[in-house]
Amino acid sequence: MIEFLVMALFLAQPASSQAAAPGAPVVAQATPAAKPGAPAAKPAAPDAGTPAAPPPAPGASLAPTGLRNPVDLSADHVTGDRNQAVLTGNVVVKHQTMDIRCDKMTGYYNATRQVTRVVCAGNVRAVDGDRQARGERADYDVPSGVLVVTGSPEARQGNTYLTGTKVRLILGNERLEVENARILVDSPSSTAVPGTRRKAPAPKPPGPTP
Repeated sequence: MIEFLVMALFLAQPASSQAAAPGAPVVAQATPAAKPGAPAAKPAAPDAGTPAAPPPAPGASLAPTGLRNPVDLSADHVTGDRNQAVLTGNVVVKHQTMDIRCDKMTGYYNATRQVTRVVCAGNVRAVDGDRQARGERADYDVPSGVLVVTGSPEARQGNTYLTGTKVRLILGNERLEVENARILVDSPSSTAVPGTRRKAPAPKPPGPTP
C-alpha cells in the first residue's frame, strides 16, 4: 500500500518552491558532442532565481516537518500532476478528526500547492466523532472542513438514524444536517403492552352503615 503523510501530493500549507512538482515527468537530455578542435563548452550557470536544493543527508527522510494542518492519505495506487491527484483502491483520508474512506478519490490543489478539495466516489464512509455518514459520493472542502455526502446517503449520531438526499457534516462540529430527511429514533422504554388499555379498578363493595 502506498502511504503518504501529505508529502509532495497533498499539503495543507504551501510547499517550498524548490520542491519538484509531483507527477512531473523526468526527461533525460543528451549533451551534443563537441566538434574536433572546438573549445569545451562551459557548464550552464544555474538560474539565480531558483537555487538548487541541497542533497539530503544519507538516511534522512524526505517527509516534511512542521506542517500546520496536515492531510494524511493512503491508497493502493496514485497518479498526479500539478493540479490534481487521483487515488484508487482502499483510499483513506484523515484530516484532524475527520476520517473518510472510499474506492476512488480525486484531490485538487491551488497554485501554492495547498489541497483545497477532495472528491470521493464509491462506498464512501465518513466518521467525525460520534457522527457517521455513508453514501456513493462525497465532496470535502478542506479549508472550511465541510463534507457533503450524496448518493442514497445515510447518517447516524448516537441512536439517531437518518436518511435523505444530502448529508452535511462540518469538521469538529456536533451538528448533523440532512436534506429531505427521514429520522428513526429510539424512545424511552415502557411497561405498557402496545394495543392494550389499563382496566379501571373495580369499585369497593359498600360497607355496613353505622
